[in-house]
Amino acid sequence: MTTGTTTPARNGADREGFRQAMAWLHTWAGLILGWLLFAIFLTGTLSFFRSEFNLWMRPELHSMLGAATTPANQAAQAANDADGAAFQVAQKSIDALMRKVPDVTQWILHLPDERDPAVNILWRDTGNGRFETLRMDPQTGEAIDTRQTMGGDFFYRFHYELRTAQKGRWAIEGRWVVGVATMMMFIALITGVITHRRIFKDFFTFRPTKGGQRAWLDAHNVSGVLVLPFYLMITFSGLMIFHTLYMPAGIAATYKNEKGVDSNAYFAELQGEKAEQRVRRGPGDKVAPLPAIALQPILNEARTRWDNGRIGSVQARRDAKGRAVVEVTRHEGDRLQYRPPRLLFDATTGQWLDQADPTGPAAKTYGVLYGLHMARFADMGLRWALFGFGVLGSLMIATGMVLWSVKRGAKHLGRSPSQLQPQMQPGSNDATEPHAKPFKAPFGERLVVGINIATLAGLPLACGVYLASNRLIPVGIDGRADVELAWFFSAWGLTLLWALACAVVRPSRMGWSVPLGAAGLVWAALPVLNAVTTHTHLGITLPAGQWAWAGMDLAFLVNGAVFGWLSWRLRPGRVRRASARAANVSRQVGPAPDVSASGA
Repeated sequence: MTTGTTTPARNGADREGFRQAMAWLHTWAGLILGWLLFAIFLTGTLSFFRSEFNLWMRPELHSMLGAATTPANQAAQAANDADGAAFQVAQKSIDALMRKVPDVTQWILHLPDERDPAVNILWRDTGNGRFETLRMDPQTGEAIDTRQTMGGDFFYRFHYELRTAQKGRWAIEGRWVVGVATMMMFIALITGVITHRRIFKDFFTFRPTKGGQRAWLDAHNVSGVLVLPFYLMITFSGLMIFHTLYMPAGIAATYKNEKGVDSNAYFAELQGEKAEQRVRRGPGDKVAPLPAIALQPILNEARTRWDNGRIGSVQARRDAKGRAVVEVTRHEGDRLQYRPPRLLFDATTGQWLDQADPTGPAAKTYGVLYGLHMARFADMGLRWALFGFGVLGSLMIATGMVLWSVKRGAKHLGRSPSQLQPQMQPGSNDATEPHAKPFKAPFGERLVVGINIATLAGLPLACGVYLASNRLIPVGIDGRADVELAWFFSAWGLTLLWALACAVVRPSRMGWSVPLGAAGLVWAALPVLNAVTTHTHLGITLPAGQWAWAGMDLAFLVNGAVFGWLSWRLRPGRVRRASARAANVSRQVGPAPDVSASGA
């Protein structure tokens, strides 16, 4: 009898102990790398519109279009016209490249599509050196002189390797750091689900009028639960993309030969190729220049084999035997799995040689995960939905970081956290009651508040400054792309100094409102800067229906309004009055029960 009565209590205690352990892990896994995770998640969200940022930051590309022609119409005509318009574009562009660089040893041509109206060519004249980029008008095949900028590629590169320069040297190290942060986020997601006993109830619970920790907890729960499958997918697939970097032991154990580990065979199988067709050259290796290539018969054959499917890119190179070959790749938007199917042709005779397409279950699974993460299959509607999911993910991380500060501040004041207005009135160390004795939080907690301000308010400001620099920096200066990045990191660094001054050195209620207000001004000013410095402004793009450009300017205005509203909400006077009202309510209704950060 005794055993029968005590076992349930012990089991219940064990369950609570396990949940509390997971809550501890959830809190610290999120806190330690939360600031980095916010930067990774936000720049990854912006990367869903990488091509649109590239277009907006190269206004010279607008000149290739007539006033009544949209990029989508131009691309459809150039890339999908069955009468061979796409082939003529490709041939014109390659002929122009061969005239410009007769000793080219490899080139990759990306045909225009609905998101990019230009022909983009990557080329090099060495065995394994860096690729140079050339952009061409699809109607004339002539090069377009665009300003030096990383464009949206910066957000994309920073997202997965923390790129700080156009030709950064620490890419592998950056990928390792991002990998560790991503694993911590995956742990935080799993432990958050385990500790969250009311996960389905909180799906519909948001009480912003409650104030204090309860409102922040609701915001964290709702943003975390609403699209939880997306967070799990995007985090796990991000880890899987670089699985060969993080988990090389399996390759080393399985792909062995007499010379050691044959990683070439692994990557060939992963991409549906034959190992002997993969060429590994050093930067100093001598490679014979490519001959002139007639693309028309090759592209005709490729389109026939794919039942008139879209062609995404064409590549010419030397294979392992030194033979010139052409590889035609299907458009990435035609299916979920990455990479798309490829066809291999002899560059001289145009004869079909082989095809490459992953067929094994493991390779297909990897390809689907890769495709889900990159979302290159998504149309504009789905892309906006994914962008919205990414914004919710950024809010989930941000509210979690603020929630930690709010709860810690409440504990020091010896009252229920739900009665405390957040230190997101950050920098504030005042009690919420009008005549409460001033309280100064410990240095570590003030430091967390300062870094919260620098990250959550400073990064959006830095992104806006980066875009503004594209219009303000003279077009012809050397190293222009790196100067734009210098503006980005300078703005972020100045926000950090401001945040530390307001939260650590001399606590002030201005900590949040000033950088958020600055972010609102910068984002709202972008369409104005665009109108003053280019001819791609809303007065031209809106009447012409050129949404690739107009949509960006309109989105910038929305961002400016959002950040301006946040700055107004967090202005010192309003926050002080809200704190007093919350204190009044708490005295009338009595102390509210403490709510754990897990929602338990």
